[in-house]
Amino acid sequence: TEAIAMRVVMEHERAQGRQVYDVHEKDLGYDITSLDLSSGELRLIEVKGLGDATGTILLTPNERRVAEDRRDCYWLYVVTNCASTPTLQEPIRDPARFPWHEVKKVQHYWLEVNAMTQPMQVREEPPEYGTHRRDAEGAERSDN
Repeated sequence: TEAIAMRVVMEHERAQGRQVYDVHEKDLGYDITSLDLSSGELRLIEVKGLGDATGTILLTPNERRVAEDRRDCYWLYVVTNCASTPTLQEPIRDPARFPWHEVKKVQHYWLEVNAMTQPMQVREEPPEYGTHRRDAEGAERSDN
């Protein structure tokens, strides 16, 4: 999905006469650098691909930080329907202005120590342990 979306956006930017560089492997907080040589406009483009017509887009903390720091030139390009007929949606300038929601990731689980050390509840009729056993061949034996 992401590779298809990258191809669509690169082709779109080149068709606009821009000089385009794929930098997605450099962990810069965006995927493409696009420069309009006639106007000097620089775009730092984050590309997101969705398999269907709609879905959820996630930004990494680094992408979000760069989007906030470079509002003047940071763009979000979303390509939908990557699984069938990829469609570039209207590019979004300054995506940091939208109300993004933080995704919480489980890092640890906790347990109260007394949950392990409290006395066990006593049953009224405890199970009868050891009344039936199996021998080495698996046959049931009785201790009675």
